[in-house]
Amino acid sequence: MKILVGISGAIGALGIPSYLINLQVEQEVEELRIVMTPTAARFINPQSLEALVRQPVFVDPWNDGRRLYSAPELVKDLDLYLIAPASATTLSRCATGSGETLVAQCYLCHGGPVAFAPSMSPEMFRHPAVVRNLKWLEENGARILPPGPAFQAATGTFVQGGTCPYREMWPILKSLVQPPPPAAP
Repeated sequence: MKILVGISGAIGALGIPSYLINLQVEQEVEELRIVMTPTAARFINPQSLEALVRQPVFVDPWNDGRRLYSAPELVKDLDLYLIAPASATTLSRCATGSGETLVAQCYLCHGGPVAFAPSMSPEMFRHPAVVRNLKWLEENGARILPPGPAFQAATGTFVQGGTCPYREMWPILKSLVQPPPPAAP
């Protein structure tokens, strides 16, 4: 399975390195590609992430200073695109077709399965704009992963709004790329 992980600028990005390591050791994962929004790069240094997972991390095709990779190249032969954490901004960009970031551009270019793992405060999750964007993405084929528990720094409490726990996420991701069972005769 070839997976592209799009990391957006939510506080949940701080926990994503462990998800990437877990994905790398999964028997079914043969290739892992990583893209980040510029805001995500404020939470996690892309070069540190590259050293940790030993994979290139692409942030901005115009400012990376490396060979220019386009979204169509990054999604070529891809089995699954996982956007985790998915911030309200990235959800909005994907739902409205805005290709402002490489993460959103990859969403617009990928024709296969996509899973979003939203990560935001419960108040943001309930906002009609976020609810509308999640519904639109789901109606157009994306899988929205359930939020998990997270520590909310603003209130000092645990809330339901973090990135879906990996143990819950992995079986869902596998199900998105497995062929459907044969039809009964």
